[in-house]
Amino acid sequence: MWSNVIHLINEKRRFILTTHTNPDLDALGSEIALDEYLRSLGKEVSILNSDSVPGAFRFVDPERRLRTFSPGRHRETIREAEVIFVIDASGGWDRIGRVGNALADAQATVVCIDHHPDPVDFAHVALVDPDAAATAELIFKLITQAGGVITPTIARALYLAILTDTGSFRFPKTSPETHRIAARLIEAGADPAQLYKQVYEQYPLERVRLKGYVLNSLRAEADGQMVWCALDQATLKAYGVAPADLDGFPGLGMEIGGVRVSVLCVEMPKGRVKVSLRSDGSVAINGLATELGGGGHPSAAGATVEGDLAQVTAQVVAGVKVLLTTGQSRRCPATVP
Repeated sequence: MWSNVIHLINEKRRFILTTHTNPDLDALGSEIALDEYLRSLGKEVSILNSDSVPGAFRFVDPERRLRTFSPGRHRETIREAEVIFVIDASGGWDRIGRVGNALADAQATVVCIDHHPDPVDFAHVALVDPDAAATAELIFKLITQAGGVITPTIARALYLAILTDTGSFRFPKTSPETHRIAARLIEAGADPAQLYKQVYEQYPLERVRLKGYVLNSLRAEADGQMVWCALDQATLKAYGVAPADLDGFPGLGMEIGGVRVSVLCVEMPKGRVKVSLRSDGSVAINGLATELGGGGHPSAAGATVEGDLAQVTAQVVAGVKVLLTTGQSRRCPATVP
């Protein structure tokens, strides 16, 4: 499974790593771990992402290796790249954002490593395992299969990635293998108590207050099987919280007994709405996300949609009701303006 990628790593010298827009800790941790491993081999590595690191996640990158893409500053880096690793972002160059447009024209070999079951026809080599609980599991396997050492930096980055993408080891795809990998990472230097505190116990007061607002604003539908909330730009500004700092908010509704699907719609700049869907596993919501132009897992998916917040929210809520009634996705019913 790993031989082609290991061969590329051994034979090539200049690498670019990138991931999806609005990166989470699985994406960022996987990038940093692979960057650390490649640098240990004497490779030239650049991490180029379309979006900057969310404020709550800056601790993951103490050496400031993560760079926000600039067309002028990084043109030569992209031109000279021999291998591009697209991490945690199958589905096409659009998932990568602005940097995806530049990388799509590069002459480098494209390798996609992911656990999302989305198309990978943009890549020359694709290593996708939808059964993996996090892309970080695959990065761990790549490094160990290649004979690499799991350093404390790699262990910390991968543990953070797995911790968050499994919902603290509680999501359905958390497997015995996930726990075995986590144990190896702890043995290599990851500190579970410290890392949990950094992720979940260092939020600004404004974000905690916004969480209370969201919980108070949840609306129930379908006899309590679904809850939803819509956040507009005015509310975010009033609380001083950016959309990139809402990690974990889509799953708040899943704390309620009897809820099978939770929906969070967030108004973004330039007439777009970020739709986040979460499920208890009894209904697959990634088909609906795909119809909206996004993707993801059966129990965690999303999309960014052009349109008005109220109309997009109504469409998504109607689409989820169809899922809860029939068990199958179909195109979201259009709402009347």
